[in-house]
Amino acid sequence: MVNTKTLLPYKTMPVWTAQSIPKAFLEKHNTKEGTWAKLTILSGSLVFYQLSPDGEEISRHIFDASSDIPFVDPQVWHKVSPNSPDLSCYLTFYCQKEDYFHKKYGLTRTHSEVIASAPLLSEKSNILDLGCGQGRNSLYLSLLGHQVTSVDSNGQSLVALENMALEEELPYNIKRYDINTAAIEGHYDFILSTVVFMFLNPDCISDIILQMQSHTQIGGYNPIVSAMDTAENPCPLPFPFTFKEGQLKSYYNDWEIIKYNENLGELHRVDENGNRLKLQFATLLARKLRS
Repeated sequence: MVNTKTLLPYKTMPVWTAQSIPKAFLEKHNTKEGTWAKLTILSGSLVFYQLSPDGEEISRHIFDASSDIPFVDPQVWHKVSPNSPDLSCYLTFYCQKEDYFHKKYGLTRTHSEVIASAPLLSEKSNILDLGCGQGRNSLYLSLLGHQVTSVDSNGQSLVALENMALEEELPYNIKRYDINTAAIEGHYDFILSTVVFMFLNPDCISDIILQMQSHTQIGGYNPIVSAMDTAENPCPLPFPFTFKEGQLKSYYNDWEIIKYNENLGELHRVDENGNRLKLQFATLLARKLRS
């Protein structure tokens, strides 16, 4: 069960009256995956119907301005109808922190490996997002209260990240940086790089990983996700670099390997038929044990 007190509002609809509620809300509908809806009534009253997928009524409730109206959970079928001519109300959509920048700004969702590893972090951890793009991971980690340094070679992406951080009043430390130089500054509790290595210079990979390792504090973590090219699953795209079987893991022989796999996954890029491209990924989460 999700604690609704931790949900964030990402969109508020205009105020509706009994006459102006959109037709779609008067008919059977549901919220999107990962979206909770919260109804606020300013005046009058409204009937809320919970429905089955077939449209049969499961329950009905009459709500007014004094009601403690519960959240509508994701993908629950329902509809509403005015119960008084003086109805005035509005709807707010909420989501979890990992979905916030995706739903509000249209960013790609926070990477699943970043979400999974976030509970390992101490409060206000010092984090380096290596190849941050527009900040789908950086902004989420900043939202959790961590101190995040976001670096990327794409200045346009960094401007977009900065604008979102400013709008959300989140602290940020953004730098334009060529990862191939392997010149990381400072030391961090968590250095992440998701879906970045395949765009880097193959001759620089070893130096980059060694830099990540040497600039990670003892007890800190390196999560890495990047494309592979193997005999069983040849990479369908001409990336400058792809990992071979066991290659990424071999760099971390003296670290604690918390997670490692070479599973098939999907890119957000699609083929000519609109299907997401499938390829093999090396996924690593390792913890530094000693200097």
